[in-house]
Amino acid sequence: MNTDFLIKCYPNLEKGLISEIEKHAAIKDFPVGETIVNQGQYVRNLPIVLSGHVKVFSVEEDIQFLLYYISSGGACMYSFAHIIRDEPADFTAVAESDCSLLLLPIRRVHLWLSKYPTFGNIVFQEYQKHYQDLLNTTKQIICYNLEDRLIDYLKKKVKLEKSNLLSISHQNIADDLGTSREVITRIMKKLGLDQKIKQEGRKIKVL
Repeated sequence: MNTDFLIKCYPNLEKGLISEIEKHAAIKDFPVGETIVNQGQYVRNLPIVLSGHVKVFSVEEDIQFLLYYISSGGACMYSFAHIIRDEPADFTAVAESDCSLLLLPIRRVHLWLSKYPTFGNIVFQEYQKHYQDLLNTTKQIICYNLEDRLIDYLKKKVKLEKSNLLSISHQNIADDLGTSREVITRIMKKLGLDQKIKQEGRKIKVL
């Protein structure tokens, strides 16, 4: 296993830990749209995204809520929680693009947290990062109107995909924001009139 990515991303990792990761971890590729973890499943690995993007969301009473995206170098906060408690996942993770994940076995992660201080620091930092993402999502739902949430959502997608021309349907947006396609279409028309977006065929250009 090539661990150059880990060394570049986390230069302070102990050599002993790198060796153990090479021995016990696995790399798995997921094509766009494939489910990585399903809500209700038990989490057996701590994933680190080597390439591509992963979307993490939760479904409550048939309503889907986007939690956050994970990009290269990021680990999933919800998996951190399942390091401590062996309970079914309360989230779903899906490949937003073709991606490659480094899967660290949870049983080994337990040992590495106590054995290698730098690994514990990384886990804590990633936990804090995604905890802040969740706070921002909660704040948007409570304090922002849907138009503001949609604009913020599109900006995040632009940053994630590094392009202001997005290949995403109104239904996909509605699913991520927990609303209906008709509502999204109505707001998108308003944003178009306000010259904040432009519909180009099946793509959305963020202006």
